[in-house]
Amino acid sequence: MRKMKQDQGLDMISDGLDTLKNMAHDMNEEVDRQVPLMDEIDTKVDKAAADLKNTNVRLKDTVNQLRSSRNFCIDIVLLIIILGIAAYLYKFRW
Repeated sequence: MRKMKQDQGLDMISDGLDTLKNMAHDMNEEVDRQVPLMDEIDTKVDKAAADLKNTNVRLKDTVNQLRSSRNFCIDIVLLIIILGIAAYLYKFRW
């Protein structure tokens, strides 16, 4: 009787292990299917990061060019204002 209960217990453990084995096999198959997808995603992320870095460099260059041309325009406007004030003072003085 005791031996029979042990056999039943071992059979239950064996069934549980078979279930775990099947689950592990299914999980392994799923991982094998997803590895190429993850590699593709990794490649796309690397490309997007490189593109973003290049875009940031170009944007920085563009902003620097805009700043330098804007500063040039401001310098010209200020020079004209200073010349105008100087001409007004010169005219007013004489």
